[in-house]
Amino acid sequence: MRAIPQFRPFLDDDLPDLQRMILALYHEDPPGQKVSLQKVRRTVLKLSSHPDKGAITMIHVGDAIVGYVIVIYYWSNEYGGDIAHIDEFYVKPAWRNRGIGSLCLEYIAHVKRIDLKGIQVETTPSNKRAFAFYLRHGFKLKENRHLFRSLRHGKRKKK
Repeated sequence: MRAIPQFRPFLDDDLPDLQRMILALYHEDPPGQKVSLQKVRRTVLKLSSHPDKGAITMIHVGDAIVGYVIVIYYWSNEYGGDIAHIDEFYVKPAWRNRGIGSLCLEYIAHVKRIDLKGIQVETTPSNKRAFAFYLRHGFKLKENRHLFRSLRHGKRKKK
């Protein structure tokens, strides 16, 4: 039986649930950067005060919060419009394989009031399950490689 999830914007009361799920995500699929509750609070504050930059969406089935997704919006010259970048996407293990992730992708594609040109996502190389999920939903590998340069504290160290 497919669960029928509901999607709604993050509310301040969701912070403890969001924090627990983010910590679970980073424990389950550790990236290169460490997560902290301070980073979570900064993200919440930024997206709450600048909804044009992105959104945190809570996923629930009935009264149970079962996941969340953080989407960041940006303009792409290459694609000629706005792109939705899935920064984080988590469904609690007990709720997986019920169609929730698939419905969430559809929600992301249609929630923004403007015409999105595409959805972008990145996964850690070891997360084969997530990689297969995105391939099944029409995502394709791009030839371009994702490069990143950290600017810790906003300044480059002088030598």
